[in-house]
Amino acid sequence: MSVTKRVREYTDKNGKTKTYEIWRARVWTYPPHGERRQIEEDFDSWTAADEWEREQRGTARGRNVDLERTTLAASGLWERAEPVLRRRLAPRTFGYYRDGWNDRVLATFGNTKVGAISVGDVERAQAEWTRKGTMHVARQARYALSAVLGVAVRDGLLTANPARAAQSTKAEKRKRQERKVGMTLTPAQLETLVDAIRKMPQGERYAVMVDLMGSAGLRYGEAAALQVADVDLARGVMTVQRSVSEMTKDDDGDLADGYWREGNLVWGPPKGGRNRLVPVPVHLVEPLRALTAGQRRSAQVFRSERKGYVIRGNVLKTKMVTETKTKDGVKTQHGWGPFVTSLGFAGVRVHDLRATAATNLLSAGVPPHVVRDILGHEDIAVTNGYARSHDDALSLAVAALGTYSGRA
Repeated sequence: MSVTKRVREYTDKNGKTKTYEIWRARVWTYPPHGERRQIEEDFDSWTAADEWEREQRGTARGRNVDLERTTLAASGLWERAEPVLRRRLAPRTFGYYRDGWNDRVLATFGNTKVGAISVGDVERAQAEWTRKGTMHVARQARYALSAVLGVAVRDGLLTANPARAAQSTKAEKRKRQERKVGMTLTPAQLETLVDAIRKMPQGERYAVMVDLMGSAGLRYGEAAALQVADVDLARGVMTVQRSVSEMTKDDDGDLADGYWREGNLVWGPPKGGRNRLVPVPVHLVEPLRALTAGQRRSAQVFRSERKGYVIRGNVLKTKMVTETKTKDGVKTQHGWGPFVTSLGFAGVRVHDLRATAATNLLSAGVPPHVVRDILGHEDIAVTNGYARSHDDALSLAVAALGTYSGRA
């Protein structure tokens, strides 16, 4: 698609030669049958020509966009894919894709002909995105590009999806491997973390919430969405059947089936879309009984102090206060990172509590397929990916080798 200026000559009634400008809009189309053909119209202004061209693009719902000649920014592929992605993805994931598309994909490939984007181009772009930002942001940008081009492939506009064939960068693979080592807590370390949180003002509910994530493998959104009716202490099980996340209030687009909004809170099913039963750790039976006693069945188990409703992720993290002595006095820091670092657990994220649960359950001898069901994974390979070796497990391995070899 393009708009070009043309200069035409004409002879007036006095026999003088004069010129005038026209703007020509041109679109290549693929009819349902036959060879591709070109449609063009002339207009008196660039604005009118551009509006006609955009209208042609907006009605492009079959195979009437020539992606070999159309730039990614002008292709309308995001507009075509957006309704599909909104219905397919969890709201927060869709937000990551949208930001990755707008901030990185269009900045890199916006002026590139869609048909000219190669696998190598995508891999080089991801390496550059990783260098300038974070590995997570770069990966989400590639996923966004792959999802949009995937819709184009299914609609018959492209023959292949170069973003799907692109490989992860070496830096990404190395970072993933590094995250698998030493990023879980032993039961004793988890207890240290929970006790430290419990000592904070009104810290009991936050301590139990963190303990539940680290012992039973609930995601933050699942723990925050847990209701009194979901907890059956007589049977010793919880039903994980919903999750909650946050979105900006100005994002009023359609949500995937099964999701609904309350302000900037988005409710929906757990990741994977399936309910699951999770055993209540024995040491948490009484703390959970205290939190749920006298509460209506629809109340949140973990309620915020101010509104008695959902404990939001930023509230959970900012409740962690660390005080360190400096030469200028006492320095106070808010946040999860400084808090866990002060306890000797630098680098442990909130989501690592889930990996902690997986590792400790497997170390306790729970069969892998049972751990898979507790965590809600479809593929046991994902469960194995969550399991990581504790530092003390590595020490035990060295000790066992020394005993076996007689060189201890």
